[in-house]
Amino acid sequence: MPMFLVKRELPGITPDGIHGAGLRVKSCAAEMQKEGSDVHWLRSFFLPEAEQTHCYFEGPDEAAIRDLNERAQIPFIEISPVVEMTPDSV
Repeated sequence: MPMFLVKRELPGITPDGIHGAGLRVKSCAAEMQKEGSDVHWLRSFFLPEAEQTHCYFEGPDEAAIRDLNERAQIPFIEISPVVEMTPDSV
């Protein structure tokens, strides 16, 4: 399944704000899955000094990932397709 990176700039975000955003994404992904959309939030990384998050998702296409993030009402600056590489895959 295709993977995507969602980049966010979140100036002034607090730990509680990060947690709340994660709960919204998790809830919206579950809702979309019940509707038949195969979207999954994989993980996110918070870069405190840059006030950014990099969030990784699987889904059928960019439109589904955009819909998920818009439903969760979390701002983003970019959605990009990515290819996963791990030590075991090389």
